[in-house]
Amino acid sequence: MKDHKFDRFGFTVIPFINASKTAYLDAGRDKVLKNLRNFLNYRGFAVLCGSPGTGKTALLKHLCRQLQPNEHKVIYIPFSMLKPSDMLKNICVKLDIEPTVSTSKMLIKIQDCITEIQPVNPVLVIDEIQKVSHLTLEVIRLMTNFNFEEKNLFTVIMTGNDDFIQHLKLRINEPLRQRVTCYCRLKALSRKETEEYINHHFELAGAHQKIITEQAVSLVYDFTSGIPRLINSLLFAALDDAAEAESQIIDLEHINKAGILITPPVQEVYL
Repeated sequence: MKDHKFDRFGFTVIPFINASKTAYLDAGRDKVLKNLRNFLNYRGFAVLCGSPGTGKTALLKHLCRQLQPNEHKVIYIPFSMLKPSDMLKNICVKLDIEPTVSTSKMLIKIQDCITEIQPVNPVLVIDEIQKVSHLTLEVIRLMTNFNFEEKNLFTVIMTGNDDFIQHLKLRINEPLRQRVTCYCRLKALSRKETEEYINHHFELAGAHQKIITEQAVSLVYDFTSGIPRLINSLLFAALDDAAEAESQIIDLEHINKAGILITPPVQEVYL
């Protein structure tokens, strides 16, 4: 994507609007990534949680891009609010299996496929897991519960907001909770990490000069509290405003103007 409006900044690609192939890794994200890589060696169930916008999906995509296709088969499901049969149909399609009307037959087909592709590790990544129903969770558990050997044949990474942890603690989900061996949580960026994150994206975009003032960077943190998704939205809007004003640098004025777009609306009170 090329927008000549941004030519003044010297970008080869426009930053903050698409997931970068080179993820920003602060100490916390690097630790989470290492834990997940280690978990893949043992397989089983893992949970990655965090507040909305902290970059869970971006980190998992970064992890999956690094996996060798001859060693891992990634099955990415971007939404979890599916009925059990629809979840299995999606997994079948990802595994090049013809779905059936019968849930039990799809379970058997998936289990047979997983057995056949060994030692390739099937990695099922389910996003927005906090929206999943108990029945769908139970089908996912049953899908992986077919091997009498000690080694797990399936890897399941469930990612979503912190509500899912409470959901998992319900007695009805105890059989699945006991199988989770890896818990990871992403936090918002600190003020210093926010500056590093912004500079990381400008450098990847090909910038060779200063794009944003230090005061503006500090204001970005004040507006976003270090939430990467909000930082992306704010910086893209600020870039657009700076370009319209024919400015080669983002300053406080551009951040303040763009900040209106991401500030939560004031709740109206009727007396």
